[in-house]
Amino acid sequence: MKGTLTGITRRDLVLGGAAAMAAPAFAQPAYPDRPIKLLVPFPAGALTDNLGRMVAERLRPVLGQPLVVENRPGAGTLLGASMIAKAPPDGYNLMVATSTTLAISPAMYSPPPAVPADFIGVAMIGVVSLLLVTRADLKVANLGELVNEMRAHPAKLNFGSPGVGTMHHLIIEMIKTQEKVQATHVPYQGSMAALSDLMTGRIDFMFLDAVAALPQLQAGKINAIAVAASRRMPALPNVPTVAETFPQIDLQAWQSIAAPKATPVAIVQRLNAEINKAFDTPDGRAALQKVGVDFVPLTVQQMNELIAKDEKRLGDLVRAAGLKAS
Repeated sequence: MKGTLTGITRRDLVLGGAAAMAAPAFAQPAYPDRPIKLLVPFPAGALTDNLGRMVAERLRPVLGQPLVVENRPGAGTLLGASMIAKAPPDGYNLMVATSTTLAISPAMYSPPPAVPADFIGVAMIGVVSLLLVTRADLKVANLGELVNEMRAHPAKLNFGSPGVGTMHHLIIEMIKTQEKVQATHVPYQGSMAALSDLMTGRIDFMFLDAVAALPQLQAGKINAIAVAASRRMPALPNVPTVAETFPQIDLQAWQSIAAPKATPVAIVQRLNAEINKAFDTPDGRAALQKVGVDFVPLTVQQMNELIAKDEKRLGDLVRAAGLKAS
């Protein structure tokens, strides 16, 4: 039979070959087809953990898979970060990455367990309002008076932080360096343990995430004397920003989502779009503002430009202050 091969035409062969070549692409499973791990390099219960769970809750319906939150604090957030840096870059290993993780802590370790180059920034969650709070009976009404107290009694006051190298720690170190005063740093694994010691008088002051501070402020168990933010908080309009007292110290913490550096671009772009969409609504923005976070939607490129900028800027501040992980 002319033009046939055992009853199969050349046209059948061509079409069949084209289909076979296309088959592997269609055989690839859609992302995601299984649960995604979202690592939080802080203990459960504080702001970063709350944000991780908020992201997980809002992404589950649109991705069709759960995001399983796992807490791994330690080493200035770099313990958990190092686990994600070494994880398969397949979109199933994500991390809530703070300015501490991607800009501050790497400059404090030699060598650091993880560095910003190990990651790709996926999406910004927002910038964080940090309240400078004191034990209820500390007789200072504002940041200026606190600095005067440190100057009058060198190294007498103790301040807490949720860990060496956190923004909460760095801001106080910058104030100490600029004003040439002394106070003793007491690092904790997370804010909640530090807050407990603040309320019982074991430490004297600290920067604290607004979500953790506000209930205790309302109960009169601690006092707020400043806020590290670009503007005063609507909930505390009489509490000035740090920059109102010390304009040179205008530092803000931020929270983001990051992934191992070789994660496919298409997956990163999709996650960026879904996270931005999930929070760029009146409800989403309000939910973040309730915990002291201002939503800042960024593209993947903008997110990674911010990481590079703050890695140098905040790293330089750490090195200038001579801060080292203990």
